[in-house]
Amino acid sequence: MDTLSTAAARPAGNLTEQQQAVAMVWVARGIPVVPCSRTDKGPMVPGFGRDATAEQLAPFSDPEQVRDWWSGRFKRAHVGILTGRGNDGRGLLVVDLDVRKEHTVLPAEFDYAYSGVDVLERMATEAGEDWPETYTVLTPSGGVHLYFRQPEDGPLIGCATGAGPTAPHLGPLIDVRGIGGLVIAAGSYSAAQGLPYRRMSDASSRPQPLPGWLLERLRPAAAPAPARRPAPVLVLPTASRADRYAAAALSGATEDVADAPEGERNRGLFAAARRLGELQETAPGVLNETTVQEQLLAAALRSGQSEREALRTIRSGWERGLAGRGAGVA
Repeated sequence: MDTLSTAAARPAGNLTEQQQAVAMVWVARGIPVVPCSRTDKGPMVPGFGRDATAEQLAPFSDPEQVRDWWSGRFKRAHVGILTGRGNDGRGLLVVDLDVRKEHTVLPAEFDYAYSGVDVLERMATEAGEDWPETYTVLTPSGGVHLYFRQPEDGPLIGCATGAGPTAPHLGPLIDVRGIGGLVIAAGSYSAAQGLPYRRMSDASSRPQPLPGWLLERLRPAAAPAPARRPAPVLVLPTASRADRYAAAALSGATEDVADAPEGERNRGLFAAARRLGELQETAPGVLNETTVQEQLLAAALRSGQSEREALRTIRSGWERGLAGRGAGVA
């Protein structure tokens, strides 16, 4: 029996060995995995979010760690496959085609649809393309997972649920799982439904590159970047040595925030706001809350962060810095 394919019943033999074998197959393919609950499919180990660092992600690809998870505390857990992640830095993109639930209301043009399969078939027909052939999994509820490789260049595609006005939303009854997401692997057995996740494609099948027509819907051509709000003109009192030090610290912090690489931006913004909050009482004329917030926000926007999230991070870091200043002083 292929490790990633089972009959439509509880897998024969030792379930713990079955789950561990499934996990090890995906790790050997360069795809990280995470133990997930067999009741609600939720991840049982944290640390793989969209902005997770390589160090934080390392355990999910470590064969020894993965083997330990499914030998001990999580030995009967579902095998969750982390999407958007991989040893090559790109990973998977999974299109999840759900079955329509009773009383679900769809837009009139899709009212005929029994599942996301019907919706995606219509999209392919409208694009003049065939159904995308790739590694395919049947879920216990009757849904279908189509596995693709993330594009080799450009930004990684994220996650989306159902229809929506922007990419990567595809349409009703279709979810998209990219960076920061996960899906349950074929071979995992659902105790709640009494059925496994089953591979539908041939044993030799592997996730294929995203077809061009589907990629266009998931990641349309980027529009010209909007003009970033310039930083307010900064005029600071620098009469004292403390003022000059504070002004230099503020200038350096804004440069660091503006130049932060993707994946480190939010963390760097919080650290900068916290540090300036810690210094505030040494030069209150320079490091007042309004000035710090304006300068850091402008830098965060230049780096590509959203205004709402950046403001929340700045306020959180600033308050943490004010609360912690003087800590450790004898």
